Amino acid sequence: MSLLSVLIALGACIPPRVATPAPSVPPTPPTSAVPSGSVATTSPPAPAGVQVDPSLLTVLPDAVVGVPLVEDAETAAEIAAEGSIAPFVASIALARAFAPTATDAGTDYLVVTVVRLRPGTFGDFFYRQWRDTFDSGVCQQAGGVDGHAEADIAGHHTYIGTCTGGVHTYHVYLPGSDVLVSAQGAGDGRFGERLVETLTE
Repeated sequence: MSLLSVLIALGACIPPRVATPAPSVPPTPPTSAVPSGSVATTSPPAPAGVQVDPSLLTVLPDAVVGVPLVEDAETAAEIAAEGSIAPFVASIALARAFAPTATDAGTDYLVVTVVRLRPGTFGDFFYRQWRDTFDSGVCQQAGGVDGHAEADIAGHHTYIGTCTGGVHTYHVYLPGSDVLVSAQGAGDGRFGERLVETLTE
């Protein structure tokens, strides 16, 4: 199954909406020089599978605006089994928060994907491809991508995507732990912004 198929299968409706991408074009790996006249006899080992690691959720708050963030191990395991993310992602965890509103406006919701990257993966090219793929997957069922913005929220440089249907995405890189936090959400409670305000390393 292709990664795009995984995004569609995991995100058939909003809410809940889950998208966890690998870059559509892999970053160019660093090259190591081979002395003239010699022949490389070994290939670099294939990356191990992606592990589901609930401890990654410690960078998140326990709750957003009083609504508990609940681990979603089942969805994390489904995504971890998709081989296309293995070259980039070492471990993954997901959490969700839902708060039905008292009006006809629907539900405030947030789905958060936390990934620990493989050493040497992060860079500007990788990060841009990650965000674009994630946003496209989320917004495919929400009217398409309508725009992008950047903001500094509580000291975290945050990339924000907007879908035509009103869903937003949020991306923050935590360099101290080499972790990416990507979230999607909607609703007047602005769960995405409140999440970024309380991220820790």
